[in-house]
Amino acid sequence: MGRKLSKIYTSCHTFQTVLCALLLFATPAIAQNSTGNIVSSSARPVKAVDGDSLEIGTTRIRLMGIDAPEYDQSCKDANGQLYPCGRQSADFLAKLVQGKTVTCRIHHKDKYKRDLCTCYVDGLDINAEMIRTGHAIVYLESSYDNLQKEAQKQKAGIWNGLFMHPRLFRLIKYHQKKALMAN
Repeated sequence: MGRKLSKIYTSCHTFQTVLCALLLFATPAIAQNSTGNIVSSSARPVKAVDGDSLEIGTTRIRLMGIDAPEYDQSCKDANGQLYPCGRQSADFLAKLVQGKTVTCRIHHKDKYKRDLCTCYVDGLDINAEMIRTGHAIVYLESSYDNLQKEAQKQKAGIWNGLFMHPRLFRLIKYHQKKALMAN
């Protein structure tokens, strides 16, 4: 009886060791350093998804406290001409991070399971820069309120004309899609 238990224990111990090794080595590398920050690297490059979202490797990040025009959203400039403000916002963010090491401090996850972060490149707060340059607005309440007031005063970016609040744009788009699906 003792021998059977010994074999069972050895088999279980071997299984646990193999399982631990698989979990440790077979899962994709998590792009977090020891401080809980997400950091880009040559192995985990950063990509701007739109004006308020990044991807580092396979990790989706939402820039906390800001809301940029949607990628397919248009705005009007000071002369009343339409321009692709959503695309411009995404392009501006892409230029900020292109070829650089980006460090994102995780605050928590949103309802879509994305990490809500404040991100930095070369010591620059990317979230704040998007607000300051008028490529995004404050999302709900944010520590960036004063930067937005200054962007409005300077008529920076989207503040130089007319734009629909990105949240309203998403809501209208959602209801249009819903109406189309109902027909």
